[in-house]
Amino acid sequence: EVVSMRVQLQQGVTLVKTTVQSVVEKFLRHKASRVRDTWEGKQEAGRKTITQARYGLIRGKLQNYLVPFLGAKTDAKSIPKNKWNEWEGWRRQNSVIGGVPKGDTLLNEMGIIRECWSWAMEQGLIPHSPVLPFNDENLATDDKVRRDTWELQEWNSFKSRLPKWLKLQREEKPEKDWWDCYVAYQMLFFLANNGMRTGEVVKLRRKDIQFYERELGEERMGRPGSSIKQLCCLVKVHKSTKTGEREVNSMGGKFAMAAYEKAPSKKKSDFLFQHLDGSPFTTKQFWQKFNDILKYTGEEERLGKKFVPYSLRHFYATTRLQNGTSKEALCRNMGVTEAYLRKHYDHSLTRLATSDLMSMRSDIGMGGKFLKEGEDFAILDD
Repeated sequence: EVVSMRVQLQQGVTLVKTTVQSVVEKFLRHKASRVRDTWEGKQEAGRKTITQARYGLIRGKLQNYLVPFLGAKTDAKSIPKNKWNEWEGWRRQNSVIGGVPKGDTLLNEMGIIRECWSWAMEQGLIPHSPVLPFNDENLATDDKVRRDTWELQEWNSFKSRLPKWLKLQREEKPEKDWWDCYVAYQMLFFLANNGMRTGEVVKLRRKDIQFYERELGEERMGRPGSSIKQLCCLVKVHKSTKTGEREVNSMGGKFAMAAYEKAPSKKKSDFLFQHLDGSPFTTKQFWQKFNDILKYTGEEERLGKKFVPYSLRHFYATTRLQNGTSKEALCRNMGVTEAYLRKHYDHSLTRLATSDLMSMRSDIGMGGKFLKEGEDFAILDD
């Protein structure tokens, strides 16, 4: 014990008991100092490297799971190395929300804990150790893990139920609540038509959107002599969002216009998707309405899938790839790299390659025909 105490003193570690709760609280104060302003971009934020949402996630993981796992009053200096081997089993049996965590969730939590413990060593709160928590774990998330989304035929069935849900909300809810349902409905289809992140959409102001019309002629419509005008829009994404400022070309102009025209606050600086008092929707509020819709349609029980708002982004990406949009154009629109696209949407790229491989040429007598470029389309609600 004397040798251990001398080593701790040489490392600058206090001999006073340091509880797990105090370590976590100090680490969270450190992380809070790195949170950038809601409307602050990465380049101008300097050392403020995380968003408020990311900080909230870190705080929740540590307070809800790490502290109960180790014990709030346990001396953090006394945690044995083999204690971390119990984490995964304990965590699978102790979930505050969401049921049994997925593999990528566990890896993310392990990374947060490892960062917290490493910081505590640097600050002299606990003795330095060459072996960090989960030392043998590769904490890089599995690139093949992807959220569930809809196949096109599944989406067509899903969207046919949504007008009935909206009609029911109007009949049963007061104006304030019904308006929120109306806005969430437009947001859902808007997201399905451009692949934007929910956090990007809730920050849109009326000045950030520019509407235009495209005429789809008979070649696109597949009916001789027919054409239709499709309302589209250019969207300016704010610099403070996950991947910074960019311009998005959206086929969902119809749904943005529905919110734009009926909005109670109509200044250019007002939010595009707003409550009756003019305040913006939050990602959490949209998530709640999204879950209400899923509960009404029984989507998850019917298809055996787990849907989240991000499923809309995945649906957009997979459908665009399967309809011939180039990878380069899709990456620019979604704010991702081509490497990311290949990792997360390899199943759609495989389907696309299958179509290419199965194409037939009519001029060599095999009864086939040249494949045409994928048609543009909008995910409509009717």
